[in-house]
Amino acid sequence: MASFKPEKQLHPPEKGSDFAFPFLPYDIQLDFMKTLYTVIHSGGIGIFESPTGTGKSLSLTCGTLTWLKDYVRLMEAELQEKIVRLRAEIARLEKENESSSDWISGQYSAMGQRKELDVLNHFKQSIEEYQKHLLRMKDRAVLHKIRLEKIRTKDDTLREEPLQQDVTIDEDEFLLPEESDGSDEETEADCEKDEEQYRPVQVIFCSRTHSQLSQVVSEVKETEHSKDLRLMSLASRQSLCINADVRKLKSSTLINERCLELLNKGGKNKASAGDEGDDGRSVKKRRKLTQSCPYYNQRAIEGLKNGILFEVPDIEDLVKAGKREQACPYYASRAAIPDAQVLMVPYQLILHRRTRQQSGIRLQDAILIIDEAHNLLDTISAIHSQEVRLEQLRLAKVHLSAYKARYFSRFSTKNLLRINQLIFIATRLGKVLSPEGSSTNRSRMLETQELLLEADVFNLNLSDILSFCERSRIAQKVHGFAQSAAPELLEQNAPSIRSKVGTTSKGSTSELKSLLKNLEEDYKSKSQKKKAGRPASKQAVESAPVSNQENDQQLQSKPSVTNAIRPLINFLECLVEDAGGGSGDSRVMISFDEKDLSQASMKYLLLNPGGKFEDIVQSCRSVVLAGGTMQPTEELTEQVFRNCRERVTIKSYPHVVPKDAVLPIALGRGPTGKEFLFNYNNKHNVEMLDELQSTLLNISQVVPHGVVVFFSSYDFLDLFTRKLEESGNRARLEERKKVFREPKTSGQVEKTLSEYGRAARSATGAILFSVVGGKLSEGLNFSDQLGRCVVVVGLPYPNRTSPELCERMRYLDRSLAGATSGASSAGNEYYENLCMKAVNQCIGRAVRHIRDYAAVILLDTRYCTGERIRRKLPVWISERMECAERYGQAHGKLVKFFRDHKAKHVEETH
Repeated sequence: MASFKPEKQLHPPEKGSDFAFPFLPYDIQLDFMKTLYTVIHSGGIGIFESPTGTGKSLSLTCGTLTWLKDYVRLMEAELQEKIVRLRAEIARLEKENESSSDWISGQYSAMGQRKELDVLNHFKQSIEEYQKHLLRMKDRAVLHKIRLEKIRTKDDTLREEPLQQDVTIDEDEFLLPEESDGSDEETEADCEKDEEQYRPVQVIFCSRTHSQLSQVVSEVKETEHSKDLRLMSLASRQSLCINADVRKLKSSTLINERCLELLNKGGKNKASAGDEGDDGRSVKKRRKLTQSCPYYNQRAIEGLKNGILFEVPDIEDLVKAGKREQACPYYASRAAIPDAQVLMVPYQLILHRRTRQQSGIRLQDAILIIDEAHNLLDTISAIHSQEVRLEQLRLAKVHLSAYKARYFSRFSTKNLLRINQLIFIATRLGKVLSPEGSSTNRSRMLETQELLLEADVFNLNLSDILSFCERSRIAQKVHGFAQSAAPELLEQNAPSIRSKVGTTSKGSTSELKSLLKNLEEDYKSKSQKKKAGRPASKQAVESAPVSNQENDQQLQSKPSVTNAIRPLINFLECLVEDAGGGSGDSRVMISFDEKDLSQASMKYLLLNPGGKFEDIVQSCRSVVLAGGTMQPTEELTEQVFRNCRERVTIKSYPHVVPKDAVLPIALGRGPTGKEFLFNYNNKHNVEMLDELQSTLLNISQVVPHGVVVFFSSYDFLDLFTRKLEESGNRARLEERKKVFREPKTSGQVEKTLSEYGRAARSATGAILFSVVGGKLSEGLNFSDQLGRCVVVVGLPYPNRTSPELCERMRYLDRSLAGATSGASSAGNEYYENLCMKAVNQCIGRAVRHIRDYAAVILLDTRYCTGERIRRKLPVWISERMECAERYGQAHGKLVKFFRDHKAKHVEETH
């Protein structure tokens, strides 16, 4: 429906209290909120850099929600004013027409006014209907809570586990449904109905992790905005599922598929446990008993949605409420999307188009806020990259072939065609990767169209095939079939089907024609057999009912089967997405393992992530990118916003801490005067490693409590710790501080941090060796005694020989030629930015609040001599940076810095 946008300008409030900020804001926080308010109202794009500890998230939410409330009030007031004005204008024109000789012109003018009035009245009516809808939701939520309380008081049934509903799985369990011709018409009708409904402006707050989103939600709860705010947190099934049997599965893919399987079973007619035999008795076709999900109850889900939407829930609140009300939090949160004013979402749900559409999120006229946006482009590239291995392609072919053999006579012609096309695609892509099928066993880069031509699948409509996969859920069905089938069945049927579909024929074009011809012949043959008599696959399979205990034992003893179809479908989705984008914006990297050619793989690489995000920018009303370290911002303006530079506002705020709370030092030489140049050529330089050991020993003697040291790579960290042991300096270092090292497995991170925290707070202190871009360089808080000093060793440039990195750099050199300033090319600029963004994240681990203080030491001569490098550091670091020509200068500054803060602490204590 046509929307109404007010013509009057909104001006941001002047005081922090008008933004409902829970505290007296700092000047930079007030300026942040006012600038944000202006950017949103003008439909602009904002890039905000505000260091951790400056209240960035609170400023973002308070500024945005204040604008949202002001905008709704302005829109409703201006809408009413315009309706009154139009009515008066129409009345005046009608009165003039009564006495006018040119009544035709008068009627024509009045007609235009009436048409505009009808549109505005209709829009106003839709708003009123929507407000009534919200009131009904609130009423239902209250009634739902009263009903739950009565049940709880009566017999405490909700404290028990819900009853499991047994569902019989028969041989039709994995059969594909018939294609429906009316699905498109239904979709169009739903879209038209949806367009008629009023949709308020929606704020979508996006961040990297669920813990970061939960932290923002907790901050919103402390403000006045939380009253009567409709907020919903969205997450994956892995985070929200409360079904214990599903949650114990190892991966998110398995959880998703199991959930969909249970929903499908729950929707079946429970009574149809078997068919009638010739004698009229029921013939059981059951193979095993399973259970539908007890939490997928539409009434309970609706009640949970209505109640939780007005309570500003985070992920944990949703899960607790779901368990309490025996309703699925995942589907309740999805059902709340259209009615929420604020959505809290992880990156994947917004940045990936298909995921966004499947979730029901609409970006049209929305306010999109992306927090922690420093790695936005790299995140988009990672989300849209997809790898498929030769082993997966072969397994997909085996599973599809066995599945086709099992149900061959019962497929419709359409479904049979699609299955054969998938088998053909898996075969041809596998041939590109197989040692005998590939023209060369060397790794190489291909454009998407080149891959389609080489695999000879260019004349297949991949979009139609993927639509079939989505509608039929063939990935889940084939996976379920593969799990339930005997392993011998999969292996026995694969060769026969391969020969049947002509996958071993030589000519690639004739192979496809042969496949389609065989399909027609096979279908005719099976149809004739079907008419002659009942086919074998339709005969009843009689078996005694299996007990739940026996069934569980069988399932546990059976080895798990991976879903081989899903990686293939995901890869094809990338190829189809690429077809809609620009030419040359992607590559497919063909990789071979020289030691084991069977480990070959092909990986889709998105080279132009800015193009994907540009589509988002065009849909949204306003886009805001924020982070603690957004430098260098030129990367975003060049790759994403170069076609709308006039909309972009860039603000970089200083830290809230006093200037004497941070001591940044660039150190180019060690205690003996040896120059620090930690490049690839000096990686094994023994003298430099000895100098580094001496430097860290001296720093540990001066700095109290915790010291965090970041190395450029795990290999370099391994080399350093080995040299530290061999030289005997490990023992000397242990005398000054307890030594910790970043664990190699994620499961040990929490334990290591806990032990480090205890040691750092002690009188002796601790030193933690970690890696730039590793498990401890982002998202962790080394505040106060945990991080009195952060040391970055060298410049962590990525491996320049990486084929993927080389291709990205070449692409940027071609597409952004002349866009960068100076002699550096766009590819080199990107390479340098990768390094500096990683350094900035390490620096941001320290100084986390206004009373915190720390030293930041950058060990490499290039920090002293490279103006370009220093310019890409955070403003609050580069403005205070001091370059020490000799180690003695740095040592003296460190001694004075910590002595002054110790005296200041004693003074404040007394």
